[in-house]
Amino acid sequence: MAVSVEDQASAPDATLSWKSVVLVLAATAAIIVSGMLAGFGATALFDVWARTEEPRAFAAGEPEALQTARVAVSLFGFQIATVVLVLLANALFTRRGESFVRLSAPRGGLKTFVLATVALIALAFLYGAVVFALDRDAFRQDISPFADLMKAQTWWLVLIAAGIGAPIAEECLFRGLVYGALRRSSLGIGGAAAASAIMWALLHAHYSVYGIAAITLIGIYLALVREKTGTLLTPIVCHGVYNSLIVLILAFAPNSSVTTG
Repeated sequence: MAVSVEDQASAPDATLSWKSVVLVLAATAAIIVSGMLAGFGATALFDVWARTEEPRAFAAGEPEALQTARVAVSLFGFQIATVVLVLLANALFTRRGESFVRLSAPRGGLKTFVLATVALIALAFLYGAVVFALDRDAFRQDISPFADLMKAQTWWLVLIAAGIGAPIAEECLFRGLVYGALRRSSLGIGGAAAASAIMWALLHAHYSVYGIAAITLIGIYLALVREKTGTLLTPIVCHGVYNSLIVLILAFAPNSSVTTG
């Protein structure tokens, strides 16, 4: 099994005990729950600040703008809490000699980012084309909520949450902490890529079957990109560009059939 650039320094301790794996998975579950609670808390604070529950007259477009901002604030709460807790957990594991989240520029620099991102977009387009040929309404359930948010003046907040917050938080958690631990277990690279992708897909359980399958496929790809390039920064950039393109497409062409991760 080839050792990626990122993990060459830790090759001597490449095998991870199942006790450590369980600790990582327990930490992951705790981080997700804490992130959700942070999202709820951020939403509650936003409601107080925006006075959304008060009976008052709203300006034209204000209810839609507030609703979109409310969703974005909830996402920000989840994402910020997730990043902070992942870094804290990684610091604790680092003290045990088991660091999983490492950020560095990949070999090849910008070229690596571009090639990895183009490949992701091509993969998503191919999957979407096949699904669309089978069922033209396949992604309607997944797209409708996002398309509605794009109609508000505060749609750019969703762009920030999806294009910056989500990639950093989700990649640190699933391709960093989860995949980083599982790849050093008996599951190996392939099993770790699949397992971490499935766990990521479960976070999007409200999607359609086609949408969940797309998230799983993208998750496997991003894990392999992390493995191949030796840095978590590459899947973060890929994820960010992909999500940003989707939000922009929905903002200017609401009838498009794409799925965010």
